[in-house]
Parts: sequence; C-alpha cells; structure tokens
Amino acid sequence: MQFFYENVGENLISNATAENWKRLQTKSAGRLTSRANKRQSLKKILPREYFIDKKNIAFTKNLLELLDAEKADIYSVIFSLGINLLKKRGIYSKPHVQKTLKKLDDTTIMEKYLSLDLPANEIDILGIIYQSHLREGKKNIQGSYYTPKKIADNMTKNFRFSNGETFLDPCCGSGSFLLTVRAENPNQIYGIDNDKIAVLIAKINLLLKYSSVEFVPQIYCADFLSDLNLCGKKFDYIATNPPWGAIPKKICHVDEDIYKETFAIFFVKAFRQLKTGGVIRFLFPEAVLNVIAHKNLRNFIINVAKLRSITKYDDTFSGVVTKYVDIECGTESAKRTFCFFSSGHKKQIDFETICETKNLIFNFLSAADVSIIRAIKNKGCYSLKDSTWALGIVTGDNKEKLFSEPRTNAEKIYTGKEIQPFTLKPAKYWLIYDRNNLQQVAKEEIYRAPEKLAYKFISDKLIFALDNSQNLFLNSANILIPAIPNMSLKTVMAFLNSTLFNFVYTKLFGGVKILKSNIMELPFPKITATQNNYVTNLVDDIIRGASHKRKDVEKFIFSLYEISEAQAEYIGRSLNGKIK
Repeated sequence: MQFFYENVGENLISNATAENWKRLQTKSAGRLTSRANKRQSLKKILPREYFIDKKNIAFTKNLLELLDAEKADIYSVIFSLGINLLKKRGIYSKPHVQKTLKKLDDTTIMEKYLSLDLPANEIDILGIIYQSHLREGKKNIQGSYYTPKKIADNMTKNFRFSNGETFLDPCCGSGSFLLTVRAENPNQIYGIDNDKIAVLIAKINLLLKYSSVEFVPQIYCADFLSDLNLCGKKFDYIATNPPWGAIPKKICHVDEDIYKETFAIFFVKAFRQLKTGGVIRFLFPEAVLNVIAHKNLRNFIINVAKLRSITKYDDTFSGVVTKYVDIECGTESAKRTFCFFSSGHKKQIDFETICETKNLIFNFLSAADVSIIRAIKNKGCYSLKDSTWALGIVTGDNKEKLFSEPRTNAEKIYTGKEIQPFTLKPAKYWLIYDRNNLQQVAKEEIYRAPEKLAYKFISDKLIFALDNSQNLFLNSANILIPAIPNMSLKTVMAFLNSTLFNFVYTKLFGGVKILKSNIMELPFPKITATQNNYVTNLVDDIIRGASHKRKDVEKFIFSLYEISEAQAEYIGRSLNGKIK
C-alpha cells in the first residue's frame, strides 16, 4: 500500500475512489496491505543468516517441533536452557549470576532442558531458538529481526574502550551488538529492550561472554522511547538495529509529526544521548536513502547528526525482502564529504550532491555526474508541476475483474508491461468499466482525454507512451497530461524518453518506482515553436515505425543542453551499467 501513500494527491483519485477505500478498509483491510498480511501471519521463519554454523539448523528445527508439540512456555524454556549454559560454563552458582537471575521474573525451571546438549559453536543459540519460535506476525509488529554477527561486528569494529568509554544498544534484543563490543570490562556496556525474553537472553549471553568477571549485566527491560534515559547518562558509542515498521507508541521528547517511523524516532532520541565526540551507528532499511517519507530523517542525519559514513549491504534478513544500510554519525563538526561503502568499494561523497534534489536523496554522485546534472539544471526553465496526473485503476480483485479475452460490455485495459517508449503494445486484458465496482479510479475526463501519456510505475527507467484512444490503464501504469510552454505532448514525451532525462532521473533518484514527485523535478528547457514542431514531427515518424529517428531526437536534446560528445558518451556508458 506504500504505492498509495507515495502517489495519492489532489486530482489523482475521484471522490468515488475515496469512498471505496473507506468501505474496503472496514471489509477487507487484511487484503489491502502486504504489511497487514504479515502482521496476521502465523508462520515461523528460521533466521538462517543469524547462524554461525548452518549445521545447527537441523538441531533448531527439531527443538522447535518439540516445543510446538508440547506447547511449552517459551520463557520457561529459555530460562532453563540459560541455566544449562551457565552450569556448563561453571558459573551458575556464583553470587553475581544468582543475583542476576533473582532479578528476573520467577519462572518454572524445566528439568528436561537443563541437560540438553546445545550447540557450542553458536554465540547466541538462545537468541536463535527464540527468534525461530516467534511467529512472523509478532516479529513484524515488533520489528524484531536480529542482526547477523558479521554485520554487528562491522558496525562496532572501530569502537575503542581503553579509556573507559561506554556503549549503549537501545533496542538490544538478545545482544548481537553487545556481544561484538570489544570492551574488557562488561560494566562499560549497556542495553535496553522491551521484550523480557530478549533481555533474559542478553543477560545470560553477557554472563557467558565475561564468565571470569563478577558483574550484574546492565541490561534493562524497558521502552527506550519512553522517558527512560538511564538517569541522564550519556554514552561514547551507540549502535543498534532498531525496529523497522513497528507501530510506535506514545513518544516523549520527539516530534511525532516529523518522525513517524519507529526507527527514525529511535535514532533521534539515541543521538541525544551521545557524549560530545561520540559516535552513533544504526542499521536502517535502504529506503531511508531515497523515500520521500524519510526526508526529515535525512535532514536530521545531515544537518544535526553529522553524517560520517554509509555502508550498503547486499544481504537481506530471513522473511524480509528489504535491503539495508548502516549509517554512522557523530557529534563533531561535519566534514565536506562522507564515506560510502558498497560491495567492498569506498567512495568519498560530497555533501553538496545531496542537495541536488529537494528531498535530500542520497544519490552518491560522482564529480562527472554533478557537472552534467548542474549544466542541465542551468538550462531548465520549466517543470511538470502544473500538469495533470492520475493513477491507474485498482480493481480490488484482478483475477475476478480482468479478462484475457473480449466480452460483452468490457473494454481494453493496459498494464505497465504494454508500455514501451512512445507506443503501446497490444492490450492483454479487458475490464468492465463500472466505476462503483472498482477500488481506485481516476477522474473520467483524464482517462478519456484526447491525448495523454502513460508511464510505467514499476521501472528503473523512464518509459512513456502516447495514448490517443481514450484507453484505460491498470495501476502498474500512471497517467500524465503535460503542461510545458511551447511543447506539445509528443515533444514532452520525447524529453521524458530521452537518454539525457533517463540519466538525470537514474542518478538523482534511482530506485524501481517512477514517482510523480521525482518526475516533477526534471528540468525542461525553453524552446521555440519551430523547435517544437521539429521534435513533434520526429516523434510522429517514430510512432509510425521509423525507430532510427530516435537518434535525431537524442542529438537535438543533447544540443539544447549543450552536452558535449564526451559527456554524451559518458552518459550512454553510465546507463549501460559500465559506470557505477
């Protein structure tokens, strides 16, 4: 449903659609969003990336089957397995261990788990068992996905503790970050989590790691987003993987109107608990780099939190398709550049490049990219902000309402797959166009406009096609009726399909969704009526099948922006993937 939130705006949907949404939210809310579906899911997901030794997966599966068959209380199981590990380490009877365990809730000790032979080569076997036992729905609601050791290691490897420095993980889970911290004294380590089982595991894990030290782990079962601030204590280092998508409760000291995502609120509050000269490092979904909804967080990261580096990872968590990045900030004055790490490569990125978009998108431009984009912007006089936009139709049930063959009262409807540069492929579906029976429809006059442009919504490049037959489009396609002075609709389409505009869009915005707000930032030049007629005639030829005329269009557009041959070659190689 993110599709709606990012695209819905004035004139994009009809009043009937708005009423349909209200009705559908009460009758089939579970079908409206993938996030809602996940929150209702009862299936279990094994966090394979969290295992150090994949041979232990079979053991975990067998144990889970036993727990399910017995309908065992997971807290009691984890508590008993923890005692098992502490006894094997020979520290269970020590006073500080007993003091730690007495602080925990009274629970039943299950004798059968005290002698279970647990894998010795997992740093957090209790966390693995607990994560594997959780239902997907609960994990999604809590945003509870633990961090693999190699990621936590990478995020804490530069933290130094020789001068008594302190570390905090404000949502520590079972302690994946706490266990990678290279502090000799466990009293330099603090953790907070609102899951009492995770806190139990984290305490046991620290007792095991520092088995020769007498201490009570400083891990607290509490909500970091409440007033808890460890008596005003500040820290040298803070690192964590905050909940993604978890529903925030009442937040103190943070503006909820600006930071509505839980992970953003965690970051802002955690940053305020850094000492002067301190460092904070958070794992975020990759969307934080470019999604409009996270603009205010990006602004905070750049202008308040003093961005130092961004590291992009290629993996995903089990049960989550989103890729992720870690962002490191500090309290010292910001430098002119920050580091970007990706696939083993390091780049220095100028902060000024982020300001090339009004939404502060992290686009990681090179000096050559910046030079070309700024030259193009200098020639830009107009934008598509005053144009007419619309979303494609959402049927509410494609299997029932789309037909693969013509039938009575049905008309053709095009999807994003039929959109190619300048023209449409033959339609593959038909629809009975009953506006009251559709979940989302644009205004009638937009669909029936004499001329309009349709463009692919899910795409990594700009692809616009002409429709002059008043056709319908499914929601994998959006609609534009452009308004640029001295430019026909066909001329505008030529610019939007051009190599130059694709270069600008890809470099500034990237992603696999073509968003209206991003398209509106593309800079159109001032042209004469003669120039407009020239391009319009070339487009007519292209539509009639003269595809070689696209070269003439490209050459003309490059010349308007005074792009040199060397720059044009660079642009072409960049779009072909030869320049990163």
